[in-house]
Amino acid sequence: MKKLIWRLAWSYNKAEFEENKDKISCYDSVVFVSVMKTKPETWCRAFYKLGHYCEDVENNSTESWNASIVKARDKPFVPMLETIARLAMVRIAKRGFISLNWKSKCTPYVIDYLAEEYETAKDCTVNISTNYTYDVRASGCSYRVRMQDRTCTCRRWEITGIPCEHAYAVIIKKNLDAEDFVCHWFMTAMWRKTYTDGIVPLRGARFWPVGEEPSVHMPPSPLHPGRKKGETYRVSKKEKQRKKGKNESPVKKAPVLLKRVMHCKICGLANHNSRFHKKKGKQGAVGESSQAEPSQGALTQLVD
Repeated sequence: MKKLIWRLAWSYNKAEFEENKDKISCYDSVVFVSVMKTKPETWCRAFYKLGHYCEDVENNSTESWNASIVKARDKPFVPMLETIARLAMVRIAKRGFISLNWKSKCTPYVIDYLAEEYETAKDCTVNISTNYTYDVRASGCSYRVRMQDRTCTCRRWEITGIPCEHAYAVIIKKNLDAEDFVCHWFMTAMWRKTYTDGIVPLRGARFWPVGEEPSVHMPPSPLHPGRKKGETYRVSKKEKQRKKGKNESPVKKAPVLLKRVMHCKICGLANHNSRFHKKKGKQGAVGESSQAEPSQGALTQLVD
């Protein structure tokens, strides 16, 4: 269904338009009614005004524009306009550099367009007539091509400004250059002229003209009570240093702080806690047993 509706939009003449419309009707009558409600005459190529040389039937240019200003749309009004102008300035400069280095008579779009048509044009049958008119037969249908007026029955040449496959078949038979029959809008000279004048770089806000009105400044942010989230209190080196008295020597060192000694809650001894009480107790018992008990003679001598 999607392909059938796209083919209806791509129809270059009324006969092709009616054929594609009939295919949608045969596919699904409900879909056909819905398509007809949208008035396809307003978005089909067959009803385009001649002279614009544009065959677009979609909004790709709008989507491309929206995609290029995604980052700029989140900014305030003036920075948003500055960002958009900067993007356009760079884009125009790049396109201008590419156009200056292009050596062909027509733009790259036309070169690719004609390359695709060549495969179909070489299989067409061409019959000459009077007044620069030719009969070209392709896919079982005849088309009338007038080289002097640059027209064809399919109307593709008039709408796009680029020779269609039927006109290209005549050009091939007469050994002519297809680029000589392209509309002037697709010439390299016009392409270069488009990007000759770009956007002048914008100056910063300090260089803008100042009026008589007083300037507006941003007010300072108020101080809120309490510590801010994510901040940690850091003590400076000066705060860490001890304040010395008036008569105190400046060379005198700060007093050494004593180390905290742990004590056991069970036995009250130092250098261990209740967790290691049993281990320390065993070591003490072993030490006491290793010491020999004094004899009675030694005790009497001590008493004397």
